Amino acid sequence: SDIKSAEALDYQNRKDIIASDPSSSYPTIRNARANVSSQAETIRIPSFRSKFEDVDFSQYENNRFPGQTFIVEGKIESIRKSGKAMYFIDIRQDGQQLQVMASNKSMGISVGEFNTAHQSLKKGDFIMCHGFASVTKVGELTIKVDAPLTLLSPCLNAIPNRLVDRKNINAQRVLNYLVNRDSQTPILVKSYIIQAIRSFLLQNNFLEVNTPILSGAGTGANAKPFATVAHSISTTDAKEAAVQLRVAPELWLKKLVIGGFEKIFEIGSNFRNEGIDSTHNPEFTSCEFYQSFTSLPELMQMTENMFKYIHEDLIVRAAKLQSITSNLDALDSFTRPFPKYEFVPTLESKTGIPLPQELTSSNMIEYYQKLNLPVPDNKSPANLLDNISGIYLESISNEFENVPVFIYNQPAVLSPLAKSADVTYDGGRTYDISLRFELFINGKEYVNAYEEENSPFDQLAKFKLQQEARDEFKDEEMLIPDLEYIKAMEYGLPPTGGWGCGIDRLAMLFAGVDRIDSVLPFGNLRDVKKQ
Repeated sequence: SDIKSAEALDYQNRKDIIASDPSSSYPTIRNARANVSSQAETIRIPSFRSKFEDVDFSQYENNRFPGQTFIVEGKIESIRKSGKAMYFIDIRQDGQQLQVMASNKSMGISVGEFNTAHQSLKKGDFIMCHGFASVTKVGELTIKVDAPLTLLSPCLNAIPNRLVDRKNINAQRVLNYLVNRDSQTPILVKSYIIQAIRSFLLQNNFLEVNTPILSGAGTGANAKPFATVAHSISTTDAKEAAVQLRVAPELWLKKLVIGGFEKIFEIGSNFRNEGIDSTHNPEFTSCEFYQSFTSLPELMQMTENMFKYIHEDLIVRAAKLQSITSNLDALDSFTRPFPKYEFVPTLESKTGIPLPQELTSSNMIEYYQKLNLPVPDNKSPANLLDNISGIYLESISNEFENVPVFIYNQPAVLSPLAKSADVTYDGGRTYDISLRFELFINGKEYVNAYEEENSPFDQLAKFKLQQEARDEFKDEEMLIPDLEYIKAMEYGLPPTGGWGCGIDRLAMLFAGVDRIDSVLPFGNLRDVKKQ
């Protein structure tokens, strides 16, 4: 602790000195470069490395690449002093490191001048170096500097060697990225997944769109919205209009399909005023795409193709990100067709008891009793079925480690926006089935997709059933009818396939992390509030 307090004092002194004349420690990059040289080429570290990595320096006098000088900038990772007036400094930029060799001889100055110019440099400082490409005796690529190093931005606080306390990490993301560099990997992985999805869809001639995030109703998902007001819009009964953040972009995107945009997608944020846990955050990122004249089997095929594309894309990038290669190997099942399980027959084979034909609340409660299952508080048919699906069907994906599993043809009561059809099973039993699938991996849902309901009459009837369930069973998960959407449907929605995927969860899977806050740059909403 004595060392710690001495270090803290050292940084405090440094802060006081710099505070008395900040401008000298924070020059503009243009002035700093001009002061050193107008001839040198400014180059970023990855470009410097790729330019000189394979050069045989032994053919040059003093191992020095002839003629050309360079300006390289970066952040000090470490400083090693060698003798009275020689420093070896590792600097980092764009995720790559370069060694800097600085000595009074190479700069043509005295030992005293060298020490005065450089003794205050610290780990974490951003500096500029001017010099030439060379290698050390052990063959390490180095920039040998021929002018004093320029401080561009000093570090004013000691950076700890490690952060292990979860509370500290959650409340200080910036510091955590500096200390635990591996914590940057999930953020990179998420960015690469978004780029891969976008690239896959653009190659398939989809159009990327942005639909409203603020609107009068959070359309298209059964979830509790964040409500606020718009000061600039008045209504007949209020000075300010009630608006809310979207819970999903679905209905806006389908309105665009009606408007003639037949292949569209959106990658963006959604907001649900609900709980926070290891896989849920009130603000999250999703991708939804819609394509006219597309059936459920075609949506399944597109899903397999897309997941294979993401996997292959990340394998190429993993060369730069060693930490994700292990998880990519574990996900090689993404390159093969995914197993498919049909909802009703699979449920019946798992339970040994036929599902009631009329999926009313009372019939479902009876079904629970036959299975010796506790009946949930919310007794709406949709919730009772959803709960049973979680127990018997979604869990199937736990039997295959890291293998995506399709559960398809869910009963229509579970999917109010999906097209449904009568499907007959063993013994001539007919059910109203939605043309839908959900994709599960290791027990978690990753994709929800279906053929869209395109009859305004059937859609209105489904909305009304939802409203009745909401009223009768106090089921807050039920959709509130959107009559503007029904009006738009009357112009004609072609048979359309729609698809949605939670990108944060996909990033967690590829990055091999088990908490959603690892793929959110500043953590979950609780963490964000502390920063």
